[in-house]
Amino acid sequence: MNKPLLFFFAFLSFTIVNGQSCNCDVTLSGLSSTTLNLVWASQISYSPGDTICIPSGNYAGIRFYDFEGDASNPVVFKNCGGQVTLNETAYSALEFKNSKYIHLTGTGDSSVNYGIKITGTGSWSMGVVLSALSTDVEIDHIEVASAGFAGLMAKTDPDCNKSETWRSNGFIMKNLDIHDNYIHDTGGEGMYIGFTIGYKLDDGRNCSGTMVYGHWLEDVEIYDNVVENTGWDAIQVNLTRENGKIYDNTIYNYGTDGRWGQAFAMSLGGGTYDVYNNFIENGPLEKGWGMQIINGESGTKVYNNVFIKPKMHGVFLHNRHEFEDITEGYYIANNTIIEPERAGVHYNTTVLHPVDPADLYRNQSEVPSHFVNNLVVDPGYDFEGGNTWKQNQESYFDFNERETRDSLLTNIYTNIMTRQIDTLGLTDTVNHDYSPSSSSSSVVDQGSNLTSWGITFDMDNTARPSGSNFDIGAYEFLSSTALLAGIPEDIELFDGLSKEQEARTLFYPNPTSSTFRLENASYKKVHMQLISLDGKIVYNGNYSIGSSFNVEQFRAGLYFLKLVTPEKTEVHRLIIR
Repeated sequence: MNKPLLFFFAFLSFTIVNGQSCNCDVTLSGLSSTTLNLVWASQISYSPGDTICIPSGNYAGIRFYDFEGDASNPVVFKNCGGQVTLNETAYSALEFKNSKYIHLTGTGDSSVNYGIKITGTGSWSMGVVLSALSTDVEIDHIEVASAGFAGLMAKTDPDCNKSETWRSNGFIMKNLDIHDNYIHDTGGEGMYIGFTIGYKLDDGRNCSGTMVYGHWLEDVEIYDNVVENTGWDAIQVNLTRENGKIYDNTIYNYGTDGRWGQAFAMSLGGGTYDVYNNFIENGPLEKGWGMQIINGESGTKVYNNVFIKPKMHGVFLHNRHEFEDITEGYYIANNTIIEPERAGVHYNTTVLHPVDPADLYRNQSEVPSHFVNNLVVDPGYDFEGGNTWKQNQESYFDFNERETRDSLLTNIYTNIMTRQIDTLGLTDTVNHDYSPSSSSSSVVDQGSNLTSWGITFDMDNTARPSGSNFDIGAYEFLSSTALLAGIPEDIELFDGLSKEQEARTLFYPNPTSSTFRLENASYKKVHMQLISLDGKIVYNGNYSIGSSFNVEQFRAGLYFLKLVTPEKTEVHRLIIR
């Protein structure tokens, strides 16, 4: 006979200590390293705005219940005295249930960038979870180094036995702020935000004959995260009906399981989104797809993103429901899409789940979407000279219906579609720097001005336009003269180098969120200064050519590198994400 499987929990086996270091109002002491720790708000004396600290150390998972701050004074949970490491063998590693106005942060010790690190979870479990009607949460500086399933999950699934979880009863998960985290090596998604199905009418959950749907989300921002080595989608977000923003994230080697429909860099659905300034590179197995939007709403924008060798399409758009506003569709602008397996952008507007049954299979060709200023290089599709209605342009911008393409021809303009990347004058395509190398690059000043769409900057947050007009693709060209203009002379940045002189040494990768190295130099060592835009020298020391330099301790933004050797001084621009 099989023996029953037993799980053990630590039921408040720790003590509560007030007023310790790290500006803590409450410090949790005595957490178990072997059994899941359960922490109830009712057993801790705290107030909105208080900081609850987890002392550095190695623990099993922690589950928090019923904590609540207020909109102006969230309850802060952070590490103290070093890094907190969570290794849970049976369950999710760190979970908040029925909690609101919470700030979970790994910034409790300046000596480590990710002060809370998750090294293990149970099978099919998560690194960090927001569940049971939790809402209004900020999460930052957490590393999920391993997860049986998703690295970070935020949602409350509709439960037939808990009607408060049904969309019709009004719960909305809102004000999610997820930034500056490092999520990698997950069995499933890197991030899994919102209930997957039930955008409007399709695929709800049947509860004794009643179809119920997952809750809406509002005001979701996901930015400055690094997500890599995920088995399924890197970032999945659904049902954000208002103000969904996904930007400045770096995604690498995603969808490694190669599951059909579960291998996207970003999979978004059922709402309105701004998706911009994300850098996405497929892994060595090239199993990761580009991004998809299913049932996105009018006004959704995708711009300033880089997609490198995505399997399938670079951007896949499918509206299975009717657009809310038939006078406005999508804005797909200034993206750089390199060697997609199929098309750069695929657009499908066929209604499969109509509100009005008469609309089934209707093609929404009347809705004006826009495809402008994109750079698409060498797609896998090749309709040139074919015997179908699809011709050369459909290799780059593909449509499921000829009627849709024809209705949008006037909205597809100032894109560069080419199979010859070497003729464009880009900086370093071998090392995935697709910025223009000089003012004579084919992409410079060739775009349309899109400031009326709210696009006023590029992938590096350089102002658009920096020349006479927008550049094509994710990057604006900025000359060394323009780049260095306005930087204070008193920071001694320009010794031995005129403002007009081009920097000559390659940094790779640039932009970076973790490390860079200096290559192609004739010298072995340099004295290096890393200088912020306000003139502060944040690093001052020696650097050996070819070695890795870690930038995780520095805030994201634009920096200048001053390199000094006995023969010369150089200045370089470096973007830290």
